[in-house]
Amino acid sequence: MNIFSQQPENITAKVQSACSALLGLEITDIEKIGGGRNSRVYKLSCENDSYYAAKVYFRHYSDQRNRLQTEFSSLQFLWENGVKSIPQPIAADRNLGCAVYEYIAGEKIIPQEVTNNEIDVAANFLVQLAELKSRENSHLLPQASEAFFSVRGVVDNIEQRYKRLSSLPKSDTPYIELEKFLSDDFMPAWSKIATWCQERLSQSQMSWDAEIEEEEKTLSPSDFGFHNAIRRDNGEIIFVDFEYFGWDDQAKAIADFLLHPAVELGESLKQRFLDQMLCGFKDSKHLAERVEIVYPLFGLKWCLILLNEFVPQDLLRRGFAQAIDLDRSKLQIEQLAKAKRMLQKILANYEQFPYGGRTPKN
Repeated sequence: MNIFSQQPENITAKVQSACSALLGLEITDIEKIGGGRNSRVYKLSCENDSYYAAKVYFRHYSDQRNRLQTEFSSLQFLWENGVKSIPQPIAADRNLGCAVYEYIAGEKIIPQEVTNNEIDVAANFLVQLAELKSRENSHLLPQASEAFFSVRGVVDNIEQRYKRLSSLPKSDTPYIELEKFLSDDFMPAWSKIATWCQERLSQSQMSWDAEIEEEEKTLSPSDFGFHNAIRRDNGEIIFVDFEYFGWDDQAKAIADFLLHPAVELGESLKQRFLDQMLCGFKDSKHLAERVEIVYPLFGLKWCLILLNEFVPQDLLRRGFAQAIDLDRSKLQIEQLAKAKRMLQKILANYEQFPYGGRTPKN
């Protein structure tokens, strides 16, 4: 466990000292500027009028992910291979769980401001990553977080997530409501959609168990979207947060972008993204049909991801990243409402892919 995970009162001073040693510079000011759901991020002002971003990663004995190793090494690989629409990795102390990156000055991208231009930038970025598949040392990169290369792998993961949630103690009202949602709403939908996916795979002569071909794999941030992007003052878009980066399924990368609850985009923009990705991944012969088939499965998975706040370990990580005491019950009720909306969305269109796909075979 890193020295920051216990949240001591002088945590800012510890971050400042660690980063000063990494940079070999005196840090004149340190400011917490955010953090996602898994880490804390600080802006460092240095003696030579330079700025950096420091990231402190969550570690816990029950979470085996090495988030620092994944992100720092992946950004190094990308930077060395000419991908510059990312923060440059500067230095890391793996023992302390802390890394320093280029500081990206700019603004978050508001979903309502996304236009065709932003969609094209996002799609082009994913295609650029795919073009690095054959580069030296790409084989050393890890699998993306929860990357599964068969439909059965995705299904098994959904079942594991369901079992984890359904086994939680029914200690108070949010957990009682969670149990009701899982048993009365999610399970009937899960049974119906899993059956539909099996039938579509059979009709399309695709396998439930076999892994996809190599050409259908890609490199992906996994948690990709405009929620993890910054627009510089000159308009350039920089993509951040590569803690889940690695080898992934192209169909998952597409479906996750279309479904991601953190960024609500218009239907025409989602259609444009899909068209751009199918064009960029044109060597994958069955990709369009696979996206249609797995799209509702990933929608169901998102329903369960939204409920992570019911899991004690995940609540601990959220509290660490935000450095505040969470209102657990309020947060859980909000997340349950989001999961219900996601489920209704998937139930409404799982039989007919909503983004201009082919009509299902009879």
